[in-house]
Amino acid sequence: MSDQSYSTEIQISAKPESVYQAITKNIDKWWTESSNQALQIGDKLVVRFEKTTCWVMEVSEAIQNRSLVWKVAEANHDLEGITKKDEWRGTTIKWNIVEYETGNKVTLTHQGLVPELECFDICQAGWDYFLGSLKDYLETGKGYPYEEATAE
Repeated sequence: MSDQSYSTEIQISAKPESVYQAITKNIDKWWTESSNQALQIGDKLVVRFEKTTCWVMEVSEAIQNRSLVWKVAEANHDLEGITKKDEWRGTTIKWNIVEYETGNKVTLTHQGLVPELECFDICQAGWDYFLGSLKDYLETGKGYPYEEATAE
C-alpha cells in the first residue's frame, strides 16, 4: 500500500480562532448538519450522512487555534458501489492552521485515505467539496453542509 494519503491545503481569509471553532464547534455549518461538537482530547465526534453512513472519531490531539487530530474509531461508508464500508476505521484526520497577515493556510491530511482504497475517489471529491464549504462558511458566513432530507 502506498503512503500517498490524501492531503490538501486551502487559504482562508479568517482568524485562526474562527477556523478552529469551525472544525470543533460548527461542523454542522460546513460538513453535515447531523454532527456534534468535539472540542478537546477524548471528545467523540459523530458525523452522519443519510440514514446509515456514519463516522465516529475521537479527538486525540488539540492545540487551540493551531491543530486538531481525529482518530476514526468507527466507520460505515454506505454508498452504492462501495463494498468495503469501514475503510476509514483506523485512519487519522489531521488539521493544521498556520496564520499569515492575510488569513490562514489550513492543511488537511487524512492519513490512511490512499488511492488503493475503494472509497478513495469518492472521499477525495467529498473532502474537496466540504473544504470549499468550510472556506465559504468562514469567508461569507454560508457553507453548504450535507442536509438530511426531510419527510414530507
